[in-house]
Amino acid sequence: MYRNKYFIVAFPLLMIFAQLPSIGSEYLPRIDQRAEQTRTNQDFYTFTEFKSKYEWLQHKLDLKDNLRVSLGCFPWPEKTPLNVKIFDRIEGDGYSVEKAYFESLPGVYVTGNLYRPIGKPAPYPGIICPHGHAQEGRLTNSGEFSIPGRSINLARMGCVVFAYDMIGYVDSKQISHTFSGPSEWLWGLSLHGLQFWNSVRAVDFLQSLDGVDPDRIGCTGASGGGTQTYGLTALDERIKVSVPVNMISSHFQGGCLCENGPSLRLHSFNVEYGAMAAPRPLLMVSATGDWTDETLRVEYPAVKSIYSLYEAEDKVKTVQIDAPHNYNQQSREHVYAWFDRWFFDGDSDRLDETPFEVDTEALKIFPNGLADYPDNAIDENGLREYWIQESKSQLQQAYPNSELQLRTLKRRGATILTHAMGAQTPPANEIVVERIEREKTDTRMIERIAIGRRGVGERIDAWFAWPQDGKHLKDAVLILSDLPFESFNSDSDPLLKGLLDSGRAVMIANVYKPNALKPTRSPEEVSHFYTYNPSDTALRVQDSLTCLSYLESRADIDKISLVGIGNAGLWSLLAGVLHDGVDAIIANVSQFDLDSDEAYLQRLFVPHIQRAGGLQMAQAVIAPRPLFIHNTGEAFQTKWAKDAYNTLGKTDALKTQTQLAGNEEMLNWLLQN
Repeated sequence: MYRNKYFIVAFPLLMIFAQLPSIGSEYLPRIDQRAEQTRTNQDFYTFTEFKSKYEWLQHKLDLKDNLRVSLGCFPWPEKTPLNVKIFDRIEGDGYSVEKAYFESLPGVYVTGNLYRPIGKPAPYPGIICPHGHAQEGRLTNSGEFSIPGRSINLARMGCVVFAYDMIGYVDSKQISHTFSGPSEWLWGLSLHGLQFWNSVRAVDFLQSLDGVDPDRIGCTGASGGGTQTYGLTALDERIKVSVPVNMISSHFQGGCLCENGPSLRLHSFNVEYGAMAAPRPLLMVSATGDWTDETLRVEYPAVKSIYSLYEAEDKVKTVQIDAPHNYNQQSREHVYAWFDRWFFDGDSDRLDETPFEVDTEALKIFPNGLADYPDNAIDENGLREYWIQESKSQLQQAYPNSELQLRTLKRRGATILTHAMGAQTPPANEIVVERIEREKTDTRMIERIAIGRRGVGERIDAWFAWPQDGKHLKDAVLILSDLPFESFNSDSDPLLKGLLDSGRAVMIANVYKPNALKPTRSPEEVSHFYTYNPSDTALRVQDSLTCLSYLESRADIDKISLVGIGNAGLWSLLAGVLHDGVDAIIANVSQFDLDSDEAYLQRLFVPHIQRAGGLQMAQAVIAPRPLFIHNTGEAFQTKWAKDAYNTLGKTDALKTQTQLAGNEEMLNWLLQN
């Protein structure tokens, strides 16, 4: 038997289980396992079986939002003028090649070579060719990889081809290939996202050219270029034929920053993104000597199962080359045939490559590097400044001056936060509840419980109390705190005592906190940690949502209020964005500095949170629900909230104050709301 001033075990086991939700034979771990669980880019992932096209389409919509959020493209960046320049034409046997560059963002240049057919009738299909991590980039011309060879042969077939640089390679010298980190991720800016945007603008570039058929656009690349290929195909429906080479794998997701944007794979992996090409033609080229060695047995059947939902099995195909990691001649000849089939009605499985010669020096655009760049070219600091200002400008367009703008702001904020944190309110049947101890006093019932989502390995310890005469129970208050619930005393704490005496139930939850006795998640030691794992803040918000779902599942509770004490006040605002079932919120914002990225990095780190609108957005979209924000100091401005509540005609539902609210003050506000 366990005894202290809070709990006395006094009831038989039968009574304890009588009120529990159905939990089968499952039990929660004795210690929260999440501090020990770390997903990585080399884990083995299993593809979900989708039983209907509708089920897949629903999942695909979620994947699209997740991919857009990770890439910093929710909302889409503005498409500014390309300002194209094409020059120095060289003619070869059946093709021409030119130097080309354009601006994907103002002052950010995409550089590459434009290959066109000679002697073939227009209109021509257009194909973009991103490259992988070979040292010579788009100029690589070896036995294993030849981007010029691929481009020349596709041009000879009758295609217009744009082979362009990854960031930091060959002529792309403004931004390094190691660009971006946590401070940029706050705003949704990453190397992965910037390369994706360059690819989107490369499609714009091809479609702008005379003679190119805008309805016949393809994409192919190997390795890191394969990542760009399947990612672009997943989001850009203009890609009609796709050939990612040696990349779509269940046990390796890519090893570079350009392939691992923050939050990209919290709940998904490459095979799902690859399957998003369906029902458009997709050729999966793999090799026996790299991480695509299991494609015939694992990845291809998974992707084909999605094509079967569309009755389009003829539009997906795989070939495996007995070779190391490559885009060699044998691979390329299968690729030529695939494009020939869908762009020119060909019927061959393989087309022979014609011999070619390449003078790679003649293909360089800026021989003197940055000295040859246009005058308006910007560096990494300039890019960061532009991106942040553009994000703020887009956010301002959704400022809550009307109900429509407020709805737009909420969709933006909730969508980004959901995917950036990997957090959502679980259904009641996914929650496991463990009742540990119970005390019955003259006036109330007190329990110690633990809850968690089924199969996740989490354990949220909580204190739960309600008036002994529970038949009239309707209201509950969830208290989040960065202090353990043992710090609270229901007999002496005015807030707890007052709530219980008023007939309300109270739950105090110990949300996620790494256990000092167990190995902890280490962003510094795990490559691309935030691509695969939520931040600590995200886990705390998830725990808040899990607790709220538990309270909602109880038939004796109709109304739920949320109180965030200490740093938990910030978590409660984020939870309020994602859970409309919270009826009223009190948040101690602890004088958080809304204008400081450093404050977000140190106290509330979530990738993309600033692009979502940060706490300015959060305080606004909780409207029209009653909201009490206190301890703002001078740093936490509440104008967004005030204007949102004014827009909805609910100014009386908002209370703000610069100083810290006392327990009596919070109690009185809750009793009135």
